Amino acid sequence: MPSSGVRAFGWNPDKGQLDPRALDGVEQVLHLAGAPVAQRWSPAARAQIRTSRIDALEQLRAACLERGMAPRIISASAIGFYGPSAEWRTETDDGGSGFLAEVVRDWETAARRFGDLGGGHVIARIGLVLAAEGGVLDRLLPIYRLGLGAPLASGEQWQSWIHIEDLARLFHSALDSTQWTGTYNAVSPQPAQQRDFSKALANAVHRPHFFPNVPAWALRLRFGEAAEALLSSHRIRSTRLVDVGFELQHPALRAALGDILL
Repeated sequence: MPSSGVRAFGWNPDKGQLDPRALDGVEQVLHLAGAPVAQRWSPAARAQIRTSRIDALEQLRAACLERGMAPRIISASAIGFYGPSAEWRTETDDGGSGFLAEVVRDWETAARRFGDLGGGHVIARIGLVLAAEGGVLDRLLPIYRLGLGAPLASGEQWQSWIHIEDLARLFHSALDSTQWTGTYNAVSPQPAQQRDFSKALANAVHRPHFFPNVPAWALRLRFGEAAEALLSSHRIRSTRLVDVGFELQHPALRAALGDILL
């Protein structure tokens, strides 16, 4: 069987264990680690959400510092940085408040500290990722395929999203060009209100869409505080992707869902 050329090394961030060979010859680091946010925010879950992002980056930074290395860091982040708002937000806007916004702010601070070793940094604030496996559709598709899909709460909240292929291309482009630097919103230029997102998903799986909206109290009962991630508006625009000439191949929601669910 031909070799893929990929080398794997042991790393246990919880125990601070990293195979030192993992950094041999490394010029760039792509950091995507992070525990799922879509879970009940128990004290243990909150701690894991934070440490899996921030402490993991700090461990990599410490290992590079010890070896006198300064690789370029390209780190995932999230549009939760901005906090809930129905107004347009771009990379120049200030961050919001609350648990998620605070986690993301500290996450990005850790990425910038890594970049300050000398290699520089790129931060991608990612919206809802649309993919056939995993991401937001992983939980929604079984419900919608049964014909039980419905808008969440008022349905008026904005959802900013990105096709998984565009996200992969974005990271590849950032790795390939030092023109990329600083923070970018990794989202389609066409966010959708939740009721439209729900209807588009039902249409994509050829199922009806007539059930009444799922009340906010039911979501809070199911997810606790984490329900705010489903109830909050995030209407995000990426001006900096335009600056670097990056064009999304799947900017429209219905076409993106159709491509994923073929």
